[in-house]
Amino acid sequence: MQIEVYNAKLHNLKNITTTIPKHKFIVVTGVSGSGKSSFIFDTLHHEGQRIYLEALGIAHDVLHYDSFDMIQGLSPTIAVQQRTVSNLNPRSVVGSVTRILNLLAIIYAQEGQRAGEVADPQKPSEYVPGIFMFNSPHGSCPACGGRGYVSEVNIEKILPPVNETIERWHQFAYQFPQPKKEEKEYISKRLENFTKHFGLSPDTLFIELSHEAKETFLHYRPKRTQSKGHLIFYGVSVVIEEKLKKINTQQIADLQTTRPCTRCAGFRLGKQALSITIDNKHIGQLCQMNVGELTTFFQHYLAARPHTPFITHLINEILRKLNCLETVGLSYLNLYREIPTLSGGETQRLHIMSHLSAKVDSIIYIFDEPTAGLHEKEKEKIIESFHRLKQQGNTVIVVEHDESVIKHADYIMDFGPLAGQLGGSIVYQGNYSDFLNSTNSITAQYLRQKKHPRKEYTSRVDTPASTLSIKNARTNNLKDIDVAIPLHAIVGVSGLSGSGKSSLVIDTLIPKLQASLKAKATKQKRVMEDEAEHEPDFVHTHADAKLEGAENIDGCIVVTQKLARRHENSCVATFLGVWDHIRHIFSTQEEAIALQFTRSSFSFNSTGSCTVCNGHGYIKRSLGQLVFSDQCPACQGKRFKPEVMKVRYKERTISDILEMSISEAHEFFRDHAKISKMLGTIEELGMGYILIGQSLTTLSGGEAQRLKLARELGKGSKGSYLYILDEPTVGLSYYDTEKLLVILGKLVENGHSVLLIEHDPYVLAYCDYLIELGPGAGNKGGEVIAKGSPEEIKQLTCSMIGPFLE
Repeated sequence: MQIEVYNAKLHNLKNITTTIPKHKFIVVTGVSGSGKSSFIFDTLHHEGQRIYLEALGIAHDVLHYDSFDMIQGLSPTIAVQQRTVSNLNPRSVVGSVTRILNLLAIIYAQEGQRAGEVADPQKPSEYVPGIFMFNSPHGSCPACGGRGYVSEVNIEKILPPVNETIERWHQFAYQFPQPKKEEKEYISKRLENFTKHFGLSPDTLFIELSHEAKETFLHYRPKRTQSKGHLIFYGVSVVIEEKLKKINTQQIADLQTTRPCTRCAGFRLGKQALSITIDNKHIGQLCQMNVGELTTFFQHYLAARPHTPFITHLINEILRKLNCLETVGLSYLNLYREIPTLSGGETQRLHIMSHLSAKVDSIIYIFDEPTAGLHEKEKEKIIESFHRLKQQGNTVIVVEHDESVIKHADYIMDFGPLAGQLGGSIVYQGNYSDFLNSTNSITAQYLRQKKHPRKEYTSRVDTPASTLSIKNARTNNLKDIDVAIPLHAIVGVSGLSGSGKSSLVIDTLIPKLQASLKAKATKQKRVMEDEAEHEPDFVHTHADAKLEGAENIDGCIVVTQKLARRHENSCVATFLGVWDHIRHIFSTQEEAIALQFTRSSFSFNSTGSCTVCNGHGYIKRSLGQLVFSDQCPACQGKRFKPEVMKVRYKERTISDILEMSISEAHEFFRDHAKISKMLGTIEELGMGYILIGQSLTTLSGGEAQRLKLARELGKGSKGSYLYILDEPTVGLSYYDTEKLLVILGKLVENGHSVLLIEHDPYVLAYCDYLIELGPGAGNKGGEVIAKGSPEEIKQLTCSMIGPFLE
């Protein structure tokens, strides 16, 4: 049985005609932009989806029919892609996505008991599952609404020093947030009421107040009554809180803070749910156990007492799901872990877990970089899971660059030879041993010999004066560790998933650096660039550590896989900042001036946008939960009004520009320095194939990260900056990774420092210094198990990455 494809020609595909075996584990590889995604996702997957919908009686053209001549032998397809846009709702947690929370709620409703109760299997349950679910109005904690924490304004950060007078404190409260020249009479009268009541003077220092007077001064609010004799005074905190209700606190630095909810102690549930237990544990406690601990609990609970067949089935189902989570390398997570805090790789592995537990057959599964974020030692289990899916009667197609995955494939398809117009062909199909001998495949060349680019700088890792030192780090699972990070070098942080890498770098180093560098904010324009990575309601972890050596750098650039601007109408050109320049060029053309067009006329988000599709170029239609996009009938997908399309620059319309690749646009705007420099930087990173008008939501995590890095490099930071990159090789072939290493080397050569969170042995072997965390994940991690140069790490028996370094 096989899939037959005739003349696939979408995007850069060169009329591909081929056959693909079914019921095999197939790996599709090739350089970025070589046509892999166009063929696998945009052609095979979309056609498989169309066939399935047609079989259900839902006829809908989800693909342009001119993208291929014919495809035969397709089964329904399920694609699990790694995108920059995932579930951003903080109420969505691991337990809700996997449906384990629902199963737990039913078990507690059936077998839960209050303290002192004796379990009676014959007694009907008096509880409903809803009271055990934090997203249910019946179960959520009334104080925090089921979030487990509350966001509030930390007024203590803005109050005057304690050795100031109470008159100064009182005056500050009423003048906040902007000082006022005049003071209303009733304000001084209220302070007079307070001082008379406690026998004090306005010159009394705040620190000298008694406990009772201090509480009143801060928090007192007069009773709403007509009777006389009570104190007419408003506490300074009360006054400030009322003012904060009327302004945007996000605009006031450092005011917003989060803390665990005191009512539910962070368990998210109401009092009733937390009073009901199974095996002396309430449901909130189970949800905060990691996968391994929860598995042990339910194995014991299943054997400890008799259960009805229904409950036994539910427990076994939970154990099966937990086993799948362990299989995909997520054993360190707990059920309350919020989905927006997961990396792209973790999110995708969570989806893989749901398919592993589904147990269906005759499906074509398509996975995009499933090993992203996994340590070399963790890849074995996920490869086994793909073979298990295949053995169930499915076809597994994995788009992947990782050597260990390629080695274990039944069948390999390699696209290339290069990217964009130089790609779009299949350069190899067949088994692994023959693949290594392929002379046409760039991937095969790197698998035969992984050459590193030459370093044009001398590392200074042995210079103790030039380091960043983290002392006594206890954030999350870190075990009171000390870590010295050499500067003016490329430093790699490695370790198993959940070993503490992100806790050390993202949750400790970055916020500590951010705080230290703020002291220089008035002297430099760019202190911290993190693109507002997290949503405003994200819980920022408290960084429990000390930082030394921040004075050794001028600033810090954080480059992760997430993009702040997630709107579908945000495109590559707008993100890079070249779109304004391009619109200015069009607005200065003679025809544009004659029509009185401005820059806004050439914006698909403003006055120039098509009135039918509002500048999207397509119109969305929904069929149940499925959403499809049809080309706009008015503008034919061009996004602009007809009159705007009359204006041309070098015979191209503004819409034509959006259809250009980075490489084409770089050549087209060669005589415009600002545009050319930025686009040239992206080409250096091997991304010349992406389109100027490509939506940011269609970029992979690795592409998003390289786009951000290119933008930072295009700005040209002066001074000595620390560049922090979170798994920068996601989505990169060895060919593209080598280009990235050249760029990172240039940064160090120019006086900057680079810190990478990374798993790829090829990259780690190129680093000047490695810091390895472990030895395990979650509570079993959080320690420095090895540090030194790659050559030194190779010699250490305690290192887990050492054996893989080449």
